[in-house]
Amino acid sequence: FQKMLVIRCLRPDRMASALNNFIKGTLPNGALYVDCDSTLNSLEILDQSLKDSTPKTPIYFILSPGANVVADLDVMAIKYGFQKGESYHNVSMGQGQDIVAMSC
Repeated sequence: FQKMLVIRCLRPDRMASALNNFIKGTLPNGALYVDCDSTLNSLEILDQSLKDSTPKTPIYFILSPGANVVADLDVMAIKYGFQKGESYHNVSMGQGQDIVAMSC
């Protein structure tokens, strides 16, 4: 983890690769979390992630600049009967969002 902090300071462009290596080396079966099947589209990957999660196991998205999964998340919510703003909440973890997250 400390190596990733140094990489973040010196080479932020290498963070995605460093995070992949960290997950592969740290988590049991970490490669299964990092290496996705290239035949799946983003909705199918999200659906599999949702099936792997539980109410006590949240899903975190670590995205590269320009990536946006909100539309896919909204499609999945409708598929599983959730309503945005009522039974699920989308909160970005940026600056000032702590108040929004705590109110959900």
